[in-house]
Amino acid sequence: MDSRTERQRRLVAELRAAQGWLTARDLAVSLGVSSRSVRDYVRALNSEARAQLVVSDQAGYRLDATEYRRYRARQAKRRRGYDSPEQRLYFIVRYLVGHAAGADVFALGDQLSVSPATVEADLGRARELLREHQLVIRRERDLVRIEGPERQQRRLVRHLLLNSGQAVGDDLPGYGSPRQRTRMRRLHDLAVSGLAEAGLEVNEYALNDLLLHLAIAAERISAGHQLAAAVPSEAQPEGTPVWRAARSLAEAVAEVFDVALPPADLHTLHSILATRSSVAEETVGSISAQALEITREALREVSDRYLLDLYDEAGVIGLALHVQNLIARTLAGRSLDTPLGPDFRNLHPLIHELALLFSREIERRAAIEVGAGEVDFLAFHLGNQVQRQMNQGPPVTITCVTPRYSDVHLQLAQRLSEAVQGRAVVRDVVTSLTHDWSTLTSDLVVSVIELDDQVGVPVVRISPFLTADDLDRVVAAVRSERVKGGRRRLRANLLSLLDPALFHRVERLPGNLEAISLMCSTLEREGYAGEGFRADVLDREQRSSTAFGGQFAIPHSLYMDAAKTGISVLVSQEAIPWDGSAVRLVLMFSVSPEGRPVFRDVLDELIGVLGEPANIAAILAAADNHHTFVRALLGLLEG
Repeated sequence: MDSRTERQRRLVAELRAAQGWLTARDLAVSLGVSSRSVRDYVRALNSEARAQLVVSDQAGYRLDATEYRRYRARQAKRRRGYDSPEQRLYFIVRYLVGHAAGADVFALGDQLSVSPATVEADLGRARELLREHQLVIRRERDLVRIEGPERQQRRLVRHLLLNSGQAVGDDLPGYGSPRQRTRMRRLHDLAVSGLAEAGLEVNEYALNDLLLHLAIAAERISAGHQLAAAVPSEAQPEGTPVWRAARSLAEAVAEVFDVALPPADLHTLHSILATRSSVAEETVGSISAQALEITREALREVSDRYLLDLYDEAGVIGLALHVQNLIARTLAGRSLDTPLGPDFRNLHPLIHELALLFSREIERRAAIEVGAGEVDFLAFHLGNQVQRQMNQGPPVTITCVTPRYSDVHLQLAQRLSEAVQGRAVVRDVVTSLTHDWSTLTSDLVVSVIELDDQVGVPVVRISPFLTADDLDRVVAAVRSERVKGGRRRLRANLLSLLDPALFHRVERLPGNLEAISLMCSTLEREGYAGEGFRADVLDREQRSSTAFGGQFAIPHSLYMDAAKTGISVLVSQEAIPWDGSAVRLVLMFSVSPEGRPVFRDVLDELIGVLGEPANIAAILAAADNHHTFVRALLGLLEG
């Protein structure tokens, strides 16, 4: 995707998140472009949508929600064909899982308008997907069908719904027709009511996950597919809140889908609720000593490694309850699926790293393997507190310039301080028209009068009475200065970390393992890391890919115990296959205990810079050697 298309997508995302008006200046700062470019992007989007998708007036820009829904529907309709291998794969698997009698290979080819040879190739890929779900394809001449336990087939349906995007048709639960959407809304309302009456709480992500399970169960039961009878692992009193909620949800399924849940499904629903809900009036007494100890120790470990203060006894109870349920879900084989999509890791890499480290502590202490979806939920619990601490970096400093008249200058400074609280501080108030600007030490000047070019820092001109438009411009300028400040700090850090002895330029490499091996060897040879470093980097890579989509990867170890902090650089002429991505730039971090603050502060900022396709292109075009690489990278951080 080119940079212009990507920025148009980000512009829409910014407007969706704002749910209201944003000024051209706000959008320009967020996208890193000029206000003129913002206007061009809006015109292009409206032209493509053939409607006023983005509305503009004196207040700025906002997204028309109705036109946006129509636009997305038209896009989905255009993509609903089966031209790509992924679309054909999901169509075939979806068809087979919905037709127990099987399907004829030639008939599938006719439906997809492809040759039987193409269908044969797609069936080979389908076998790989089915193997992941402990299912197989059985073949009798030209007839193929899926065989395997019903529970696994339902998990396969779930995978299709959550991972295949537009390749999923309208015949699966929760997708497509208005009737299905109406049913799901009704099921949601009944579930919320039933859970509340039973005295249980379920977060919205887990609730959506539960509703999807019920919709799939109803669809499969209606088609004649039954779960094998299962005996509960231990007797559960029928009068518990979880059983009351399970009965209530079963009644909701009967009302919405006209399907009665058999005993095996009811027991399955009970076990799901037992690991995804909490009693509304939860107390420390309902949490196991193991969960409390794991949570406390994991929080201390993460805090110590990243020099953060995440340990808060008041917040331990809620997190410990989540950890307790996470362990129970994992032991029962019912881990939560990823709720946030792949963009979350790219948008919040540091929080993702903290959640990975936290999950590693749970794995070590509870002897389980934490799934990717569970890591995302841990990131939710840790994210708010992390963001609060990380946002406490050096604020932008402001000098307010306003001639003295009564106490207008004091009131103006006070209003300005309130408007930028948490992001900037008003350091000085200048009331003299003959001020010596050579003594200025602030990052930004906010002035009610015209100033000459001697100020040397950005100036925002405002009214003496600080209108709403004035505040918008000041806030946008503060945001811009914070971005610049972050880039300056990143630039200074990178200068100290990029060692010429750690630079590699290659024509090609077979894959990420070879790249990691080469770079680890260099770091070990140059005294940055020890012998165990390679194993630690590979362990981190197995937990979650360090490729970030836009042709770059940042492999590293979860353990910040290297001898020295540094960055090894690898530039490849040809793309390196990297867990589904195509990578040409690799930056491998080795982090010593003393370098922990650098890694913590650099990670998000660096990924934000490299996430711009145009920036990656500029670096790759210039990086013939270490000197030109550093010059190109630092050139992107000027200002």
